[in-house]
Amino acid sequence: MRGRLLTGLIATAIAAACIGTVCGARDLSISGDSSYGAATGTRTATIIDPILNMRAYTLTIPANWIFQGAVIQGTPCVPGPFPVWRMSSPDGLTGLKALPRLDWAFSDKPNSAPQPQANSACLPYKKEMPAAEVLRYMVGILQVEFVKDEPVPWLAASKKTAAEQSTPAATNTVDIAIATVRYHINSIEIQEQLKVFASCVALHGGSFDGKHYCSAMVTREWAPHGKWSADTFDPIAKSFVIDEEWSKQWNAEMTQKIKDQAEIGRRMIQKIGKDANGRMTAQKNAFDQAQDMRQQQHDQFLETLQRGTDLSMKQAANSANANHRMAGDWADYSLDQQKRLDPNTGQITKDSSAYSYTWVNESGQRIQTNDINANPNGNGTGNWTLQLNIR
Repeated sequence: MRGRLLTGLIATAIAAACIGTVCGARDLSISGDSSYGAATGTRTATIIDPILNMRAYTLTIPANWIFQGAVIQGTPCVPGPFPVWRMSSPDGLTGLKALPRLDWAFSDKPNSAPQPQANSACLPYKKEMPAAEVLRYMVGILQVEFVKDEPVPWLAASKKTAAEQSTPAATNTVDIAIATVRYHINSIEIQEQLKVFASCVALHGGSFDGKHYCSAMVTREWAPHGKWSADTFDPIAKSFVIDEEWSKQWNAEMTQKIKDQAEIGRRMIQKIGKDANGRMTAQKNAFDQAQDMRQQQHDQFLETLQRGTDLSMKQAANSANANHRMAGDWADYSLDQQKRLDPNTGQITKDSSAYSYTWVNESGQRIQTNDINANPNGNGTGNWTLQLNIR
């Protein structure tokens, strides 16, 4: 149950990030001034999952708009895929972006195990960040001029829905913030609505007691000053659909991977005892439960959030899975990090690439060296295993 809630949070953020959950239902006609790329018709834009080679998400957009989209995998803090996209009129002066999801995790228990936030893919926040605070952070990152905060009439209903989904084992919270900002493209002043949807789950009891898992989705809607209209963007957001067949297949693939890992773990566990076997079984059960939460949270947000936190993103290439790995490798290279595999546990960790070899003992202590002959075994500090460098 604990693991299910953990992974289910990601699914919640995915569903929320899928823009349609925060927009009210509107006619799917597209309005706007013809001089700024308005369209008289619509078309279906499709986002393909390159891993499964299946349609994952669809939206209805103006017929003459340019569209790019991709499926991005989750982080160690909040697992689960999510969509990113950029769409715009042919002149680029009107458009919508869904930015990559921001994830972080922390614990309010002093003796709790370390959180995965140490990973570069997770933000270092130590609290449940208000959406307004994340929004202010994004204003600085995007280097736009803040104009004013916008009301969020459906925020109270969204908070109530999240509270109703809470249980004695987990507390769900949501927050939404919207602001109008502006900037210039050449000499043209651009008006933009920057929207943030933040969600967290706090777990209670057991080994996950006191842990919090959070995500923030950000979207950008822009048009020339005086030309921005909700009638342009709300129909696009409301049209967002997660493909059911892809969702089922993704769940099945992940479940099989968990089963395969469990089988490998079972063989290793025979050597290290019953306790390790219990942990692997708990991970398997946690994943299965998480998928149920993922679909449930998506349906609930579609029903209750009346308008959209149209969450936006940097341009994400509609590329193959190899491109995603390449991006991670470049990040490791930039941060002087090296992935290393523990051949006993199958766990992958990162540490400084300044050293060629890393030794780990059964207590998790690490020794790094550039000397292949510097074997720490026999020095009375435990049994040391040489980690395998990968990519």
